[in-house]
Parts: sequence; C-alpha cells; structure tokens
Amino acid sequence: MDSEVIIREFKPGDPSRVCFFQSELYFRQYHFNVLYEKEMLTGMSEIYDNPEGNQMWIAEIDGEIVGDIAIICRGEHEAQLRWFGVSTQLQGKGLGTRLMNEAMKYCREKKYTHITLGTLNILESARHLYAKFGFHKTESEPFDEWADNRSMQHETWICNLPDK
Repeated sequence: MDSEVIIREFKPGDPSRVCFFQSELYFRQYHFNVLYEKEMLTGMSEIYDNPEGNQMWIAEIDGEIVGDIAIICRGEHEAQLRWFGVSTQLQGKGLGTRLMNEAMKYCREKKYTHITLGTLNILESARHLYAKFGFHKTESEPFDEWADNRSMQHETWICNLPDK
C-alpha cells in the first residue's frame, strides 16, 4: 500500500461499511463468529442518534476503509469510545495512534471529561494504546459470546480528562 492514508469524518453509508470492515477484520484475526457482526449492526445506528455529540472517523486508502474509531455521547460530560479497528496490514504503523488522537481531540472539544470503552483482553495492541492515552482497566469478566473455542475477558476501561 503506497497510497496515503486519509482520515475523515464519516458520511452516510460509512457505518454499514464499518460493520463489514470490522466483522471481516475480527473474523480473520480472531475467528469471531456472526454474533460479533450482529453486535456491530445492532449498535452502529447509535452514530445517528446525536449528530452534535457523536462522531466517527474513517481511515481510507484509495477509498478502501483501513481503520475507524467513534465517540458516542453518554451524557453532558461523558462519552464512549467505540468501534476502533485498524487493518492488519497497518497495525503497528501509527494509524491507531492517529485515530486515537482524533477521538481524544474531539472529546476535549466537546468537553467530555469521562470516557469509557469496552475491549477484550486478547486485543493486546489496542489495550497498550488505550493505556498510552490515559485509559485504565476498571472491570474484567469472562466473555465468550463472539468466539467459539476461545476464552476471553471483556474489560471496561476509563479515562478522565481534565476539564480545562
């Protein structure tokens, strides 16, 4: 991939494309089953619930999605980081950091001071990045709904941003 990665805000049609991107990514990498795709499809409509408080960023190369991240408003100063994914070919090359920077910048602009996210213990690179951005794990519980024959832990992480 020699073309440049562009990061832009989402447009109509992108949420459906992100569902496909994410379900393919996690199927290939971790052998997730169709229940993960169902989860994506069920939750993705939230992006449209609050146009002033929600945002998603799409990373593309030549029109193909290679990464994404979203922030969903959960209250006046609360938000949730959702749907973070980076193509396996670009993992470890700084795209995840660029997407996290966009999301956290948006949180500061919207004056969100309490950001939560849900992740899985098997997503080691993402967890490392979350910690780098000030998130810390607060809860962990067994979770095996999305992967047959794989034991996982669902984790809740939080980040408190200064309200300057």
